[in-house]
Amino acid sequence: MSTPHLRLTRIVRFEAAHRLVVEGWDDDRNRRVYGKCAREGGHGHNYEVEVTIEGAVDPRTGFLCGRERLDEVLETELTARCDHRDLNRVVDDRVTTGENLALVFHSWLEPALAAAGMRLQRVRVHETPRNGFEARTEVDPSCKS
Repeated sequence: MSTPHLRLTRIVRFEAAHRLVVEGWDDDRNRRVYGKCAREGGHGHNYEVEVTIEGAVDPRTGFLCGRERLDEVLETELTARCDHRDLNRVVDDRVTTGENLALVFHSWLEPALAAAGMRLQRVRVHETPRNGFEARTEVDPSCKS
């Protein structure tokens, strides 16, 4: 009999600003591509980030992981880095679109969670109530779960 896997999602909230621009493009080209999101001075969002980990439930504790340890990783890797910050200064070498933020946050969280004994399954960034972006961990097809 196989051991079922479970997924646990925690939600992190923070406020941050950004401006969508490609360095090297003139203001007109950035405005054509990014519209009002390219305005000088930028703009802000109340971000909500869902972080999902997966694995087997510990039969003794009944938990997938220690919630306090998970929250420590999320605080260090996301909230402390992003809350009330300019994301253009936090994220290197990428335009701070919702798509790129999901990828960047995934790249920050995956090794930190692995070091804490947790397997990241997905990161979903809610930039606005209408826009959500999701990055998932690739599954090795040779693994059977």
